[in-house]
Amino acid sequence: MTPPPEAPALSPHPPAAPPDQLPGTADLVDGGWQPCTVPLGFDLEDPDTGEPVRPALASSPERVDGALAAAAALHASGAWCGLQDEDRARALESAAGAVEAAARHIVTAEAFATGVPLGQTTGLGVILSGAFHIAAAQLRSGLLRRTVTGPGGHPVLVRRAALGPALCVVPYNAPAPMAAHKAASALAAGCPVIVKAPELVPYGTQLLVAAAARGLAAAGAPAASLQLVHGDAATGARLVADERIRVVSFTGGTEAGRRIGAVCGSALKPVQLELGGNNPLLVLPGADPEAAGRMAAELLTTLNGQWCRALGRLILPARLAQEVLDATGRELAALRAGAPLAAGTGFGPLAHSRHHAALTAAVRELTSAGAKAHAWTAVPARGNHFAPRLITGAPEAATRRELFGPVAAVHTYASEEEALYLANSTGHGLEGYVCAADPDDGLRVAARVVAGEVKVNGSSVMSLHLDTPRPAWGASGLVDEGSAETLLHFTGARVTGVEATR
Repeated sequence: MTPPPEAPALSPHPPAAPPDQLPGTADLVDGGWQPCTVPLGFDLEDPDTGEPVRPALASSPERVDGALAAAAALHASGAWCGLQDEDRARALESAAGAVEAAARHIVTAEAFATGVPLGQTTGLGVILSGAFHIAAAQLRSGLLRRTVTGPGGHPVLVRRAALGPALCVVPYNAPAPMAAHKAASALAAGCPVIVKAPELVPYGTQLLVAAAARGLAAAGAPAASLQLVHGDAATGARLVADERIRVVSFTGGTEAGRRIGAVCGSALKPVQLELGGNNPLLVLPGADPEAAGRMAAELLTTLNGQWCRALGRLILPARLAQEVLDATGRELAALRAGAPLAAGTGFGPLAHSRHHAALTAAVRELTSAGAKAHAWTAVPARGNHFAPRLITGAPEAATRRELFGPVAAVHTYASEEEALYLANSTGHGLEGYVCAADPDDGLRVAARVVAGEVKVNGSSVMSLHLDTPRPAWGASGLVDEGSAETLLHFTGARVTGVEATR
């Protein structure tokens, strides 16, 4: 395998990541790296300053076709899917080791490009190598194989087999951890994997794939087992529609997910869609306003609000509304906003000026119709910095769409039924949150929130448990994610045995 364009080592606590410390945009096709040359018509940015870093580039149509051809040939050969589970597990462990060695570089590149503070990208960095370790452990647990005894005493084998070449498409908010989870799961299933990097922030995903591919190669995995291409929605659409792709996993916006789902449905290829959310935090009448304020502020600002499980609606009992707003404001006022790689930064800029413009327009649309935007955080007057905002006075129907940023609507209620209507009326169903003085009372209400996961008195970025699924209801997606669930998504069942005879 030819080496990728490497970046020099970064200092432990760099104040910034200048362009020469970031990898040049290059794709990996059948073990060979090649610089991308097709312009996408916009620049990659330094989110902190808004300055252009370099032109955004895509893989050529010939390189995309080469990746598809290599993946299809590898699957047909059986050189990866035909390995014993233990052999694939060893290769995944080798990938995990290589990724762990590159983790500091990856999380630093992710922070620079996404604007998310380095402390947060470092925390999520455990997923990078952890995803490969977990996938290996799932194989060793026997997830893909079980045997039952037929009526005549003959064994019947149920084997989960790889569906074929897999496409993994990741968004720009935390791309490397998501790419690790998807790619490790698909590789464990036996699928050759093509990862499409997010066009706005390609660096971390490229560094992740480079490291994982090195580890796989060191364990003897075929060159085309893991490939990387770059491009925008047009490249993604071409890959999704190609008949050589037999299974898709996509994380991104709901409208893009609808289009991908339609194509995959027509082609009868399985698709996993983790889409947008408009997630409610429902504060119960007896809750501590300070605790509610802490939850609201964390949910509003984690990953700079660029998070599909971020706060979308703050639903408050009318008599506590002002107290919770004041508490939230105190938390937001204490945030230290600044450059994502600067020590002590707790809140950074949005990833790209196009998103900054879209979010600004969305807030303006609400306020021009009579709503009021409240902001407490002092942010630098440069680049893509955007102060977190709570919107009061907006009609419920005007706040149903996801804004995907540090903006949430505030609605008050007089009864529990009204509160649940506000929690469930957006059409989304990704995540829900309940703040309650009595956890049992919180669980009672949580059971009526229509969402894949509902946390009571919790607001972290992590799931409730490593071994539970991450479901999506309504407009938030199709097919559960999870340590086992994502791996199984890339497989189909085959049942073989000797039928009993008289």
